[in-house]
Amino acid sequence: ISHPTDPKVYAMLDSEDQYDMVAPDNIIREYVAALQLIKMDVLRHISVGLFEDEDIDNNNDVDDGGDKKKNDVDFFAKLHDENNDTLRLITYFPTHSETTANRCKEHSDYGTITLLSTDGVSGLELFHKGQWLPVPYVEGALVVNVGSLLAGWTHGALRATLHRVAGPASLNSGSNRQGLFDAVNHARTSMAFFVDPNHDVSESLAVTAIATEKDDLAVALGGLSVAEYIRFRSGGDDNQRSGVSF
Repeated sequence: ISHPTDPKVYAMLDSEDQYDMVAPDNIIREYVAALQLIKMDVLRHISVGLFEDEDIDNNNDVDDGGDKKKNDVDFFAKLHDENNDTLRLITYFPTHSETTANRCKEHSDYGTITLLSTDGVSGLELFHKGQWLPVPYVEGALVVNVGSLLAGWTHGALRATLHRVAGPASLNSGSNRQGLFDAVNHARTSMAFFVDPNHDVSESLAVTAIATEKDDLAVALGGLSVAEYIRFRSGGDDNQRSGVSF
């Protein structure tokens, strides 16, 4: 699919397509399986960090019959165990021009978290304290983005950071301009693994959670279902997502 505004093409593989559209021995299968394990590990670490801070704020005065999510390392993991994920394979074309601005426009991700891998070609930047800063490339490492759904779910304790892929003409870039010009002389490849909650997450919380947990998610979703929220933020369903919103 060609992006409507950015100089890039991509394929979207949802949790079913990921295995139907690739050969049995294709490394994509192995890669997705690894990301699904990493996803659960990251979500457990998020639970530990958030709820430990909450316990400290409350002076560790926790009633055994009180907030069920406290100290529940699997609070987020068990709400993401249906692998409602999407892998986006992206190629940015070389432009060979110093007038190239953003190769991917400024945006925040839309779901819970995103696990991103790149090929090391320069350009990825994040917006922090009023500045566009380069994201360093570390071979073998993943970039973890917080999505807008998780940001709302946690009342902003975790923030959905704006990011972009800059070119040599991008405004206010903190990257080395020569490095950005060198980058637009090459194709750039990245793979984004978008992690979304289970489709029935609201119903699950209605049965198992206390009122504040249900309200937190309801506010984050703005009255929409998970599927409706993702469609609203990403411009379509499954592998037909247009990418207009990201």
